[in-house]
Amino acid sequence: MKRKLIKIFLLLMCTAMAASCSEDEELDISQIDFNPNNWESGELDKWLHSNFVVPYNIEVKYRFDRYEVPLDRVLAPVREDKVIPVMETIKYTWIDPYEAEGGSTFIKKLSPKQFVLVGSASYNDNGTITLGTAEGGRKVVLFVINNFDKTAKGEVRQMLHTIHHEFAHILHQTVMYPQSYRTISTGYTASWNDYSLAEARARGFISQYARSNPDEDFVEMVSIMLIEGRAGFNAIVNSSPAEAQPLLRQKEQIVVQYFKDAWNIDFYSLQTRTQTAINTL
Repeated sequence: MKRKLIKIFLLLMCTAMAASCSEDEELDISQIDFNPNNWESGELDKWLHSNFVVPYNIEVKYRFDRYEVPLDRVLAPVREDKVIPVMETIKYTWIDPYEAEGGSTFIKKLSPKQFVLVGSASYNDNGTITLGTAEGGRKVVLFVINNFDKTAKGEVRQMLHTIHHEFAHILHQTVMYPQSYRTISTGYTASWNDYSLAEARARGFISQYARSNPDEDFVEMVSIMLIEGRAGFNAIVNSSPAEAQPLLRQKEQIVVQYFKDAWNIDFYSLQTRTQTAINTL
């Protein structure tokens, strides 16, 4: 499988005046014991083994391992009290809907096999922060876990964006989406981040990052259609320029048909299950 490193950025400038973007605050590790020499398997490890390793063969790494994350970033370990809420959320809003629509074998076979949890954000030189990365279709790294609140719908969607994005990569690398998808929009560019969301939407792209190449366009459509739900997606389309709306609808129909033909999954039903899970979390 082609090795990929996918980054989902929060496109907000962090300044010294913005408390929510305070690196010093996020990197307070005074109450966290992450000495590997002190590690002993405990109840949390047993819970993760029972709920993820046994049923899905998914490893969850929460104890700080410098070699699992970028070496050029200052990062904080995850607080142990955040691990179960995060993983419960992932199971309830991502695994369960897919399992209900695609079956247990589907999710066991195709799911990423490792989640790595990091307490703080990964700060970039250009003023953005990296919220998650996905590598090779088998490893997902989630940042900013120490701030996670499962009752905050925006945070849940933000985390799910990364997971749905990468899982869609796994799907299309297993069974390719129709080539006709690649010709719907024009204007793919490696400099996607130099253009606004409005400019992207005017060309029929669901997000700025979708402009980077057709594969990212496809998985961004899948991810955003799922995290926004049908009503949310319709609102995005209806608020886009008139000339862009047919392009987004064409992409929607290809996504829906792809899931039916390749995986025998009713995408609209999956979309409804995902939204119900997010709303009732």
